[in-house]
Amino acid sequence: MANAVDPNSGFCSKTMTFHSLRPPVPLPPELAPVSLTDFIFSLLNSSPPSPTAAAIIDTDTRRRVLYPELIFRLENLASSLRAQFGLSKGDCALVFSPNNIYTPILYLSLFSLGVVISPINPAAMVPEIQHQIRLSKPVIAFASSGSAHKLPLLKHGIVNIDSVEFESLMKTQHGKKERAVIEVK
Repeated sequence: MANAVDPNSGFCSKTMTFHSLRPPVPLPPELAPVSLTDFIFSLLNSSPPSPTAAAIIDTDTRRRVLYPELIFRLENLASSLRAQFGLSKGDCALVFSPNNIYTPILYLSLFSLGVVISPINPAAMVPEIQHQIRLSKPVIAFASSGSAHKLPLLKHGIVNIDSVEFESLMKTQHGKKERAVIEVK
């Protein structure tokens, strides 16, 4: 039988699934000790986007974060979280906020440190939140100012992601982290 994947939509009528129309991305070896952000940066370095290309677009506000700004904020946030809160590999962070333009920057920064992320629905009720906290044992929480009041105080506190403090964490430079060089085949 000929290829059952529609070249326009990626839909396979045989398996009833959609497939990406993009070429496959080469992945690092399965046991390579690299973070997701190291891998993303290696792809960006091998095929750099235009410095005027938007990496993140907030559809509500039309605000854009260009690739150079994304990298700047991501690296600064990761180093700030390491320096000010002592976050490191194996720690868990609770993220209790609706998506916004800074959510991807927060996630990538936490991933670069090896922090486990425990996302929680912003509409969650206190019993659900308490249950998730018991299960994931977070040391820090990132929440919007409208939802932070539902959280108990954690070891490293609660950071409001819609605050001046969070903005400062993304702008304060603490030195650059050495990135792993990843060769993909």
